[in-house]
Amino acid sequence: MIELKRIINNTDPQLQELIDLYIESFPEDERREIEQLRRLIESSPEMHLCSIVSEGETAGLFIYWNFGNFFYLEHLAVHPSMRNRKIGQLLLEHVDKTLPGVRLLEVEPKEDGEMAARRIGFYERNGYHILYKDYIQPSYKDGKDTLSLWIMGNQSTDHLEEKIQIIKEKAYYQPCAE
Repeated sequence: MIELKRIINNTDPQLQELIDLYIESFPEDERREIEQLRRLIESSPEMHLCSIVSEGETAGLFIYWNFGNFFYLEHLAVHPSMRNRKIGQLLLEHVDKTLPGVRLLEVEPKEDGEMAARRIGFYERNGYHILYKDYIQPSYKDGKDTLSLWIMGNQSTDHLEEKIQIIKEKAYYQPCAE
């Protein structure tokens, strides 16, 4: 069984462990500045930074955004010591029950290599489908390159372009420094 424990302030004792996993799991171009992440925890109610808990242990981290009429699943990482225990699958089953409606996420195109193809296969086995192949992910940081990615979702959705614009405006175009 999987539980999500939302981190709601920067004094949470588990936050540093999750930040370390975040840094370890995602290349610099695919993650936020840590100070920006800390600020969003307390200032952006749409963003949910959660600890994934399995059998009482911290199994990983999950960041998603609640935009009212859809959810954007931004980051999912499992602790190396907890891999091969179906944590990701259990998380997506939990998400399916607790985040009703449209859920969108970004993936690297299959052509980007074996890991990208495996990641897409994982999401497809868990009910997600490729919805859009011409997506350009904005950079998390000024001066960094954008990325060509695909959008996957758990269902077809009307107004996909509008939802993508909301993701870009609210999840990406956040100032790095105050």
